[in-house]
Amino acid sequence: MSRRRSPRPAAVTVLVFAGLGLLCGVGSAAVLWWFASRPLTFYTASYEPLDLISPVVRLDSVSPYGYMAALIAGGAGLGGVCGMIAHRLGWELTRGEQR
Repeated sequence: MSRRRSPRPAAVTVLVFAGLGLLCGVGSAAVLWWFASRPLTFYTASYEPLDLISPVVRLDSVSPYGYMAALIAGGAGLGGVCGMIAHRLGWELTRGEQR
């Protein structure tokens, strides 16, 4: 008589997926930080840089920190939700094979 292993708890699956989502969020926040730190040069149709020194055109830069925090938290949250869905679908698949 063989012993059946108990199914993995849902918390483990959710935590693994949330960790992967957190890593993806940190990676995307790093890319956003890198992109936001680069100087911007605007070109017109003649491929000449647009003169932004004149007082007529003003460009306000937006702080990327709020977006970076949203990417990190959103990645972890989305990963957790995907973990719950994956655990539920995996549980239904394994229960369907036993019948």
